[in-house]
This record gives sequence, structure tokens and C-alpha cells, in this order.
Amino acid sequence: MEKTIKGHLEDIFEDLGQEGQKKFKSKLLDRKAEPRVRRAAVEKLEDHLDLASLMVTTFTETGAVPVTVEILKAAGRHEQANELIQNTGQSASLVPSPGPSAPSNEHFIDWNRAELIKRVHNVNGVLDELLQMRVITDEVYDNIRAEKTSQNQMRELLMGPIKSAGIKGKDALYKALKVTERCLIEELEGQ
Repeated sequence: MEKTIKGHLEDIFEDLGQEGQKKFKSKLLDRKAEPRVRRAAVEKLEDHLDLASLMVTTFTETGAVPVTVEILKAAGRHEQANELIQNTGQSASLVPSPGPSAPSNEHFIDWNRAELIKRVHNVNGVLDELLQMRVITDEVYDNIRAEKTSQNQMRELLMGPIKSAGIKGKDALYKALKVTERCLIEELEGQ
């Protein structure tokens, strides 16, 4: 039998232990976006099972994973956040990770566009990954590489093929950046 979203959440919360759950609950209460969780509801929680139930009840099965990932990252639990994404098959596009004031449906690539243009210097490596994933064609690859600076290359990539490919393109670019610019992406996720 395939594990439910609630089951995946239970596993993650159990792995956090009591201290991790305490920090998670604190960050959950600090969350400003709607729907918000009432302090009384959190204080009634007895264990990781209750916490998973609260998340699914409050945010629905669809919304519980992105909100949980957002809070895990805010609590500095990136490993558990990535594990939850992987285990549930949720796409990175549902996981904002851009900071407390960002809309919860904005993609990581959109939120960090200016930083990516400014700071990604291994554009050729990114292009190689995207070509291998068949997100871009040989012609697009050559046209972007013809740009003189890495900033112009990133701008051309973001405004051309990635914009055209939509969410799937942004997800692919996110994966490519995780491979080629791991430290930068981890820093941006931590903000």
C-alpha cells in the first residue's frame, strides 16, 4: 500500500524528535500566511502523529507538504525538507523557500531571478544539464553560449526557453542548478 501524505509527514516529524518538533511548532505559529494555525491547536498536540494530522487538516493534503517544507527550511532542517519533497513526489515549484514575505505559489526560480542572473557563472554547465534533460535544443544551446557574459546568458535562458517551458522548465532549471551551483542554491534556499 502506498504511503499517504499524512504518513510521510508522520515519518518526518518523528525523525525531528522532541526538540525538532518544538522548533517546528514555533515556526508554524510564527507563519503569517493564511491559513494560520491557532496557538491552542498547537498546544493540544501530544506527538508527531497529532502534528501530522493538524498539518493535513489545516492545509489539506495538497497544501500540507509545501507548507511543511517551508517551515522545515525556516527551522534549518533542509535535509528533512528535501527528503519530504523526494518521498512525496512534490515538485520544487510548490515549495517556495524564498523567505517569509513571498507568496506561497511563487517558484524558486522566479523569486531568485535577479540573484541567479547576477551570481550563476557556470552557465555552460547549466546548459549542458538542460540539454541532457532535453529541455533545450542544440540551437538554443548554441545561441545562449554565444552571449558574451554569464549575466546575459542567464537572462537569455530565463526569458527564452525556461519561460516558454513553464513550470516544467523551471523545475528542470532548479535541478540543473542544484547540480552545477549547489552552494549558491543552498544559500538561496536558506534565506
